[in-house]
Amino acid sequence: MKRDILSSISLNDTELKIQNLLVNFCEHYNSNCEPNKELVLRITGGWVRDKLLGKESNDLDIAINHLSGEEFASQLHSYLDQFHPNLTLKAIHTIKKNPEKSKHLETCTTKLFGLDIDFVNLRSEEYTTDSRVPIIECGTAEEDALRRDATLNALFYNINQGVIEDFTGKGLDDLKNGILRTPLQPLQTFLDDPLRVLRLIRFASRFNFLVESETLKSMTNDEIKSTLIHKISRERIGVEVEKILTSNNPEYGLHLINYVGLTKSIFNAGPFSKVIDENNDKNTLDEMNACTQNLVSQLPIVLGLFPVFQSTIKESSFPRFQESFDAIFNDKQLKKLFWLCAILQPYKSLSVKSNAKRAMRTQVVEIILKEGLRFGKHEFDPVSTIVRESQLSHEILDRCFKDPDHLKRSELGLYIKQFDKYSALNIVFNCFNDIVQQIHLEAPSDLPSPVPVNSLDLDLSVITKSIQSYECLLTSVINQKLTEVHTIRPLIDGKTLSKELSMKPGPWMGKINSEILVWQLDNPSGTQEECLNYVREILPNYI
Repeated sequence: MKRDILSSISLNDTELKIQNLLVNFCEHYNSNCEPNKELVLRITGGWVRDKLLGKESNDLDIAINHLSGEEFASQLHSYLDQFHPNLTLKAIHTIKKNPEKSKHLETCTTKLFGLDIDFVNLRSEEYTTDSRVPIIECGTAEEDALRRDATLNALFYNINQGVIEDFTGKGLDDLKNGILRTPLQPLQTFLDDPLRVLRLIRFASRFNFLVESETLKSMTNDEIKSTLIHKISRERIGVEVEKILTSNNPEYGLHLINYVGLTKSIFNAGPFSKVIDENNDKNTLDEMNACTQNLVSQLPIVLGLFPVFQSTIKESSFPRFQESFDAIFNDKQLKKLFWLCAILQPYKSLSVKSNAKRAMRTQVVEIILKEGLRFGKHEFDPVSTIVRESQLSHEILDRCFKDPDHLKRSELGLYIKQFDKYSALNIVFNCFNDIVQQIHLEAPSDLPSPVPVNSLDLDLSVITKSIQSYECLLTSVINQKLTEVHTIRPLIDGKTLSKELSMKPGPWMGKINSEILVWQLDNPSGTQEECLNYVREILPNYI
């Protein structure tokens, strides 16, 4: 997939100031240094790639050939004090050498002309058989380029000379052709650090690039799958998954993940799997394994149907549903939550024990997000609720679709309220999930393409009918003024309730508060006094 790239890099005003200053510093330093120790500075990584694609980038990493980042920053600071006292390096922060965290060589982070800059040595990497953490040493520019995850990320911009350097010999062509390949032999590259598989998939979904055939084949290696599960930290995996799900084309990234067989390696409970195995009976574990198999088999169907779902929404006249859909997919966080719901839906309301001595159970969806991907409450709370209730609360939806006039305002309100501010996300996901469950397809095995090809022979009336049903639901929510129902609190607070009823707080209060909410929803114009009268009527049932 060819694309236009620039033949040279054009610096903006700030970048030009930085280049001029650093070139002047290098000339000053080199005039006093030993032979063969002259400084050459190179901008590395994503900045070069993005500039050639015509995109601005603030990700400025500058590699140094003969000094550590800290040594360079110190020398530059002295130079500025002497020759440019009006300029200073703001907030110099040095990341010290730390072998356990791969920080063998000091990186210095600072700010120059308002831009954050990282100064770091050119590096070489060597992996041992018993560790995913490389031994990092000072290296040459070529060694630094070859250690990178993709040829198009191994392009350098030589600041001293103002030229692009392609030490792999393939980076510029691959960028022009939209091809992702590793600088070195792909299988060994991935075995050294399997997270590189996810990084390449992330770049594919971000830029709509193709993965080179040998590179794609190497991603399917069984040892890579095992290492992702057992040796790569779940935080690192979660970071890459988040970037894929918030990219320009998350469907393509998920297609690639499933195509190379990494779905189960990524979407699992991580180290917490051992706790689940130790505290649950065989039936529960068998059910969980069956859900996992369903996840793998259903995901390509989900990904195949989504473009049809999306195009049907755009071509149909369902304004409220389209507005909700657009709001979700124009927001990175909501888009991520939608895809997490779609991926993990096969687990539905399944829950497991994490302690054999306690009856409390936790949803598998929550565990996968919390322990397996290290996502936070803003992810696992809404996703686990939406996925769970897509099974447990669907009866309310069915009644609403059948005859919305016979559904009490309180029933619809309480259904919507449980999703907090994510009610629109819940509605759009449920609509899509209904379609997935109604349309029976064989999982496509085609090579993933960044541009979806709609070759499915589908009855679009099923999709249109489902969207129409949820359009009616949204209309009911709006007409009954329930869009902000998640903000409603009981009309009478606990203190007032105790005083008016001359009763001390107790278990009765929580139950009465629930009844108050129902009454409020069914009597939106009701007063506090009317509500109190109602409470007095029902109070004997709760004491």
